[in-house]
Amino acid sequence: MNFLEQIEQHRSDFSKTEQKVYQYVINHIDTLETYTITKIADLSHTSTAAVQRFCQTLGYRGFKDFRYDAIDYLHRHYRKESLDSLDDMTDNYISLARQFKNVDRHNVTQLIQAILNGQRVHIFGIYYSSLPARFLHMGLQDLSIPSYFAGDLNSGAHLTNIIRDEDTLIMFSLSGDMGNYRSALAALQHNMPQNSYLITLNNHSQIDKFFRHTIVLPGSAINRQSIINPQSISSIFVEILLNLIHQEMR
Repeated sequence: MNFLEQIEQHRSDFSKTEQKVYQYVINHIDTLETYTITKIADLSHTSTAAVQRFCQTLGYRGFKDFRYDAIDYLHRHYRKESLDSLDDMTDNYISLARQFKNVDRHNVTQLIQAILNGQRVHIFGIYYSSLPARFLHMGLQDLSIPSYFAGDLNSGAHLTNIIRDEDTLIMFSLSGDMGNYRSALAALQHNMPQNSYLITLNNHSQIDKFFRHTIVLPGSAINRQSIINPQSISSIFVEILLNLIHQEMR
């Protein structure tokens, strides 16, 4: 089911006000990439709250997640025909790179400050999520920032015995599902440190409620299209994060 089909499927679920948003979105689908929530509210003669409810009726958390999928749809369906599959995949990754601009800046800034605050940093990720976790651990070492890396369930479970409230916990989970969290970190459920961060590609993660902060990365569409698990997406974010940390240290 593509982006437009998903909207049409929920057509009967919209309130009268949301129907106005629906009509505008359907009739101006090719302009969504450049419009803010305020602009859409003005042009549909509704309010930002109505646009937000429209997005939530579709199953999104809010306008930002809705816009992620809209941009992905536009770049895949409203571009010139590509010459071959390599062009298709390249265009998808270019679209993905643009979406990094929409990552929550506030949470990223807070994460940088938590890493730099002098307390212990614990980084956890297993299976496909272990690569970006290890990449961050090694990158922090290069910046002379000590951190602890847990790359399997046993070492992840060990964190529950040593982590303190003032520490920083960073968990990479591409899928954001419950399995690895339940196996390794469930004991922290009611004692999660203030500086706890989930970094995921899933904007409907099952475990974000256990973390104080969640950073949702773009790339769910690439994840569906590619046979390769998109570790590269989290690694791009780590590269950006390390450079931002380095800038703060100057």
